[in-house]
Amino acid sequence: MKFFQDKRVRHNLLLFIFNLIYIFILGLFDGWVDLKYAYNTVITLIFFASMFSIKDTGIRFFYLPITLMTLTWVTEFLDFEYLSHITGIVTLIFFLYIIVFLVTRVATTKTVSPEVFLESINVYLLLGIAASILFATIYSDSSTAFSISYEAMDSRAEFIYFSFITMTTLGYGDIVPIDPTARSLTIFFSVAGQLYLTMIVALVIRKYLSQSTFEKGEKLEKEIKKEIKKE
Repeated sequence: MKFFQDKRVRHNLLLFIFNLIYIFILGLFDGWVDLKYAYNTVITLIFFASMFSIKDTGIRFFYLPITLMTLTWVTEFLDFEYLSHITGIVTLIFFLYIIVFLVTRVATTKTVSPEVFLESINVYLLLGIAASILFATIYSDSSTAFSISYEAMDSRAEFIYFSFITMTTLGYGDIVPIDPTARSLTIFFSVAGQLYLTMIVALVIRKYLSQSTFEKGEKLEKEIKKEIKKE
Protein backbone atom coordinates (compact mmCIF):
# COMPACT_ATOMS: atom_id res chain seq x y z
CA MET A 1 0.00 0.00 0.00
CA LYS A 2 1.14 3.52 -0.85
CA PHE A 3 0.26 4.70 2.65
CA PHE A 4 2.92 2.47 4.27
CA GLN A 5 5.62 3.40 1.78
CA ASP A 6 6.09 6.75 3.52
CA LYS A 7 8.89 6.58 6.11
CA ARG A 8 7.15 9.13 8.31
CA VAL A 9 4.04 6.95 8.41
CA ARG A 10 5.97 3.76 9.20
CA HIS A 11 7.96 5.40 11.99
CA ASN A 12 4.89 6.96 13.60
CA LEU A 13 2.96 3.71 13.28
CA LEU A 14 5.82 1.87 14.98
CA LEU A 15 5.87 4.46 17.77
CA PHE A 16 2.09 4.14 18.12
CA ILE A 17 2.33 0.33 18.49
CA PHE A 18 5.07 0.58 21.15
CA ASN A 19 3.05 3.22 23.01
CA LEU A 20 0.01 0.93 23.03
CA ILE A 21 2.07 -1.98 24.35
CA TYR A 22 3.61 0.14 27.10
CA ILE A 23 0.34 1.76 28.16
CA PHE A 24 -2.32 -0.90 27.61
CA ILE A 25 -0.82 -4.36 27.09
CA LEU A 26 1.86 -4.72 29.78
CA GLY A 27 -0.52 -3.57 32.52
CA LEU A 28 -2.73 -6.60 31.85
CA PHE A 29 0.01 -8.83 33.28
CA ASP A 30 0.69 -6.73 36.38
CA GLY A 31 0.72 -9.05 39.39
CA TRP A 32 1.18 -12.15 37.26
CA VAL A 33 4.80 -11.74 36.21
CA ASP A 34 7.71 -9.41 36.99
CA LEU A 35 7.30 -6.61 34.45
CA LYS A 36 10.46 -4.63 35.20
CA TYR A 37 12.41 -5.92 32.22
CA ALA A 38 9.37 -5.82 29.93
CA TYR A 39 8.74 -2.13 30.72
CA ASN A 40 12.43 -1.30 30.26
CA THR A 41 12.53 -3.12 26.93
CA VAL A 42 9.45 -1.37 25.55
CA ILE A 43 10.49 2.09 26.81
CA THR A 44 13.85 1.55 25.09
CA LEU A 45 12.01 0.81 21.83
CA ILE A 46 9.91 3.95 22.39
CA PHE A 47 13.12 6.02 22.77
CA PHE A 48 14.36 4.96 19.34
CA ALA A 49 10.94 5.02 17.65
CA SER A 50 10.40 8.57 18.99
CA MET A 51 13.68 9.75 17.50
CA PHE A 52 12.97 7.99 14.20
CA SER A 53 9.60 9.77 14.07
CA ILE A 54 11.35 13.15 13.93
CA LYS A 55 14.78 12.28 12.49
CA ASP A 56 15.42 9.30 10.22
CA THR A 57 18.93 10.34 9.17
CA GLY A 58 22.05 11.43 11.04
CA ILE A 59 23.63 9.15 13.63
CA ARG A 60 24.32 12.09 15.96
CA PHE A 61 20.61 12.40 16.71
CA PHE A 62 20.60 8.91 18.21
CA TYR A 63 23.17 9.58 20.91
CA LEU A 64 20.40 10.68 23.26
CA PRO A 65 18.21 7.52 23.00
CA ILE A 66 21.36 5.40 23.32
CA THR A 67 22.28 7.33 26.47
CA LEU A 68 18.74 6.93 27.82
CA MET A 69 18.78 3.20 27.07
CA THR A 70 22.07 2.85 28.98
CA LEU A 71 20.81 4.88 31.96
CA THR A 72 17.53 2.92 32.07
CA TRP A 73 19.18 -0.48 32.19
CA VAL A 74 22.05 0.56 34.51
CA THR A 75 19.48 2.04 36.92
CA GLU A 76 17.57 -1.25 36.86
CA PHE A 77 20.60 -3.28 37.94
CA LEU A 78 22.29 -0.73 40.22
CA ASP A 79 20.10 0.46 43.06
CA PHE A 80 21.40 4.05 43.19
CA GLU A 81 18.75 6.54 44.27
CA TYR A 82 20.34 9.58 42.60
CA LEU A 83 20.94 7.71 39.35
CA SER A 84 17.25 6.79 39.28
CA HIS A 85 16.31 10.46 39.68
CA ILE A 86 18.74 11.55 36.95
CA THR A 87 17.35 8.91 34.58
CA GLY A 88 13.78 10.04 35.27
CA ILE A 89 14.59 13.72 34.66
CA VAL A 90 16.60 13.08 31.47
CA THR A 91 13.84 10.81 30.14
CA LEU A 92 11.25 13.49 30.87
CA ILE A 93 13.29 16.13 29.03
CA PHE A 94 13.68 13.79 26.05
CA PHE A 95 9.95 13.14 25.79
CA LEU A 96 9.12 16.83 26.16
CA TYR A 97 11.51 17.58 23.29
CA ILE A 98 9.81 14.95 21.09
CA ILE A 99 6.36 16.24 22.09
CA VAL A 100 7.22 19.89 21.31
CA PHE A 101 8.72 18.88 17.95
CA LEU A 102 5.67 16.82 16.93
CA VAL A 103 3.17 19.42 18.15
CA THR A 104 4.99 22.10 16.14
CA ARG A 105 4.96 19.90 13.05
CA VAL A 106 1.26 19.11 13.44
CA ALA A 107 0.38 22.78 14.05
CA THR A 108 2.34 24.09 11.05
CA THR A 109 1.38 21.43 8.51
CA LYS A 110 -0.65 22.76 5.59
CA THR A 111 -2.32 19.48 4.65
CA VAL A 112 -3.93 16.98 7.00
CA SER A 113 -3.01 13.41 6.12
CA PRO A 114 -3.37 10.12 8.05
CA GLU A 115 0.16 10.50 9.45
CA VAL A 116 -0.81 13.87 10.96
CA PHE A 117 -3.66 12.19 12.84
CA LEU A 118 -1.24 9.45 13.92
CA GLU A 119 1.28 12.02 15.17
CA SER A 120 -1.46 13.82 17.10
CA ILE A 121 -2.36 10.59 18.89
CA ASN A 122 1.31 9.79 19.59
CA VAL A 123 1.81 13.20 21.20
CA TYR A 124 -1.03 12.56 23.64
CA LEU A 125 0.25 9.07 24.49
CA LEU A 126 3.82 10.33 24.97
CA LEU A 127 2.55 13.10 27.24
CA GLY A 128 0.89 10.47 29.42
CA ILE A 129 4.06 8.34 29.47
CA ALA A 130 6.17 11.38 30.40
CA ALA A 131 3.76 12.19 33.23
CA SER A 132 3.88 8.60 34.52
CA ILE A 133 7.69 8.64 34.58
CA LEU A 134 7.72 11.91 36.50
CA PHE A 135 5.13 10.67 39.02
CA ALA A 136 7.03 7.39 39.48
CA THR A 137 10.27 9.33 40.08
CA ILE A 138 8.58 11.44 42.77
CA TYR A 139 7.11 8.32 44.36
CA SER A 140 10.50 6.55 44.41
CA ASP A 141 11.95 9.59 46.21
CA SER A 142 9.10 9.74 48.74
CA SER A 143 6.53 6.98 49.11
CA THR A 144 4.30 9.40 51.06
CA ALA A 145 3.98 11.74 48.05
CA PHE A 146 0.98 9.69 46.91
CA SER A 147 -1.67 7.85 48.85
CA ILE A 148 -2.54 4.54 47.14
CA SER A 149 -5.62 2.78 48.51
CA TYR A 150 -4.38 -0.69 47.52
CA GLU A 151 -1.12 -2.61 47.40
CA ALA A 152 0.75 -1.47 44.29
CA MET A 153 2.36 -4.29 42.32
CA ASP A 154 4.50 -2.13 40.03
CA SER A 155 4.78 1.65 40.42
CA ARG A 156 5.17 2.14 36.66
CA ALA A 157 1.87 0.39 35.94
CA GLU A 158 0.13 2.35 38.68
CA PHE A 159 1.40 5.72 37.50
CA ILE A 160 0.66 5.03 33.83
CA TYR A 161 -2.90 4.48 34.99
CA PHE A 162 -2.80 7.58 37.22
CA SER A 163 -1.31 9.84 34.55
CA PHE A 164 -4.05 9.09 32.02
CA ILE A 165 -6.96 9.37 34.42
CA THR A 166 -5.41 12.69 35.48
CA MET A 167 -5.06 13.96 31.90
CA THR A 168 -8.66 13.03 31.17
CA THR A 169 -9.70 14.60 34.52
CA LEU A 170 -11.52 11.35 35.31
CA GLY A 171 -9.99 10.57 38.71
CA TYR A 172 -11.31 7.64 40.75
CA GLY A 173 -9.63 8.65 44.01
CA ASP A 174 -7.71 5.40 44.45
CA ILE A 175 -4.40 7.23 43.93
CA VAL A 176 -4.25 10.68 45.54
CA PRO A 177 -1.32 13.16 45.43
CA ILE A 178 -0.40 14.27 48.95
CA ASP A 179 2.92 16.06 48.52
CA PRO A 180 2.66 19.71 47.30
CA THR A 181 4.96 18.96 44.35
CA ALA A 182 2.87 15.94 43.36
CA ARG A 183 -0.31 18.01 43.60
CA SER A 184 1.10 20.83 41.46
CA LEU A 185 2.28 18.42 38.77
CA THR A 186 -1.08 16.63 38.83
CA ILE A 187 -2.80 19.97 38.17
CA PHE A 188 -0.32 20.76 35.40
CA PHE A 189 -0.87 17.50 33.54
CA SER A 190 -4.64 17.60 33.96
CA VAL A 191 -4.69 21.08 32.39
CA ALA A 192 -2.15 20.10 29.70
CA GLY A 193 -4.19 17.04 28.75
CA GLN A 194 -7.39 19.03 28.34
CA LEU A 195 -5.71 21.90 26.49
CA TYR A 196 -4.14 19.47 24.06
CA LEU A 197 -7.42 17.72 23.33
CA THR A 198 -9.31 20.96 22.81
CA MET A 199 -6.71 23.04 20.96
CA ILE A 200 -4.65 20.63 18.83
CA VAL A 201 -7.54 18.35 17.90
CA ALA A 202 -9.68 21.38 16.99
CA LEU A 203 -6.79 22.76 14.90
CA VAL A 204 -6.34 19.48 13.00
CA ILE A 205 -10.07 19.13 12.35
CA ARG A 206 -10.30 22.75 11.14
CA LYS A 207 -7.40 22.20 8.72
CA TYR A 208 -8.94 18.96 7.53
CA LEU A 209 -12.31 20.60 6.84
CA SER A 210 -10.63 23.53 5.06
CA GLN A 211 -8.58 21.13 2.97
CA SER A 212 -11.67 19.08 2.13
CA THR A 213 -13.59 22.22 1.10
CA PHE A 214 -10.67 23.39 -1.06
CA GLU A 215 -10.39 20.01 -2.80
CA LYS A 216 -14.13 19.94 -3.50
CA GLY A 217 -13.91 23.48 -4.89
CA GLU A 218 -11.06 22.46 -7.22
CA LYS A 219 -12.99 19.41 -8.37
CA LEU A 220 -16.09 21.50 -9.06
CA GLU A 221 -14.02 24.06 -10.95
CA LYS A 222 -12.54 21.34 -13.19
CA GLU A 223 -16.00 19.93 -13.93
CA ILE A 224 -17.29 23.39 -14.86
CA LYS A 225 -14.32 23.93 -17.22
CA LYS A 226 -15.01 20.59 -18.87
CA GLU A 227 -18.65 21.52 -19.42
CA ILE A 228 -17.62 24.88 -20.89
CA LYS A 229 -15.22 23.16 -23.31
CA LYS A 230 -17.98 20.76 -24.44
CA GLU A 231 -20.22 23.69 -25.27
